[in-house]
Amino acid sequence: MKTGFRKGGQVYLKTLDRRALKPDEIRVKVLACGVCGTDIHADAASLAEEKVLTGHEIAGDIVELGAAVNGLALGQRIVLDSATPCGRCDACRNARQELCSDIRSFFFLDSFGFSDEMVAPAICAIPCADLAPEIACLQEPLGVAIDLVRLSDITLESNVLVLGQGPIGLMATALVRNMGARRVFTTELKSRQKRIELSLKFGTDKCLDPAETDLERFDFGCKIDRILVTAPPKVLPSAFNIACKGGIVSFIGIGIGDGAKISFDANEFHFKKLQLRASFASPAQFGPQALRYLREGVIDGKAIVTHTFGLDRIAEAIKVAQTDSSAVKVVVVP
Repeated sequence: MKTGFRKGGQVYLKTLDRRALKPDEIRVKVLACGVCGTDIHADAASLAEEKVLTGHEIAGDIVELGAAVNGLALGQRIVLDSATPCGRCDACRNARQELCSDIRSFFFLDSFGFSDEMVAPAICAIPCADLAPEIACLQEPLGVAIDLVRLSDITLESNVLVLGQGPIGLMATALVRNMGARRVFTTELKSRQKRIELSLKFGTDKCLDPAETDLERFDFGCKIDRILVTAPPKVLPSAFNIACKGGIVSFIGIGIGDGAKISFDANEFHFKKLQLRASFASPAQFGPQALRYLREGVIDGKAIVTHTFGLDRIAEAIKVAQTDSSAVKVVVVP
């Protein structure tokens, strides 16, 4: 079984032994795995050690079933939740699956999607036979975008700013526009022309380059009452300044080391009656909805997937995702 690893600046494949399945597990032949931002950003300390690449946007075929698995079949095409609520803990039984205390995930198995095969809890599988694997695997990041937008409480009167137009930011932009928001603004560096092009296609009124535009002084022509942040934490203080009184800021950005820390005027935050809502879509909850949006064209998956590579070109796939300004979503197709 070939699996992607990294150490320092090197990305490579290693051959690992297959292990026997536990009763509640499945073995999946990986057909597509998207490259996430978390796969290409790491702190220096973690790069010093050899680590498996944590590919988690996965579509594939079931090639083996654990003895206790029901409701799935050999050869069935599926996508995988990166994490799934258990359905049994108090939070799940109280209809708060997002707070599940016993999440099931292939992360706990150290088994990931930049491989020709992987093992996953059977509960993570969602049947999906009608979408191309490289499109179907978008359900995982799309679920993240759905959660980000859900927490923003978009209304027909909302004036929205989406900070960052990576894959999740782009999908959030399309969702916000589909929900009928009054105005939609986005940000992206002008070097990322493909992302800007898609942002305009997906319905933004104006895409601003944050390196050239002082967003806190920019005249949007309306009060910005919803800000969706898919950028690093350092942009949050600026988002608080841009938001109007009563504004909601939803946030999924991740920082490394000191980049995870910010400071802001808490009194001003209080007097403006702002809300900061953290979106962390683990466990995942919107896989079937995400697949429906891909099927119905609410999200144009073919436009988002700009590059595909075979597993033997995993190092090139990671490099393109890191450095190629024309890349939006890179997918490894073993």
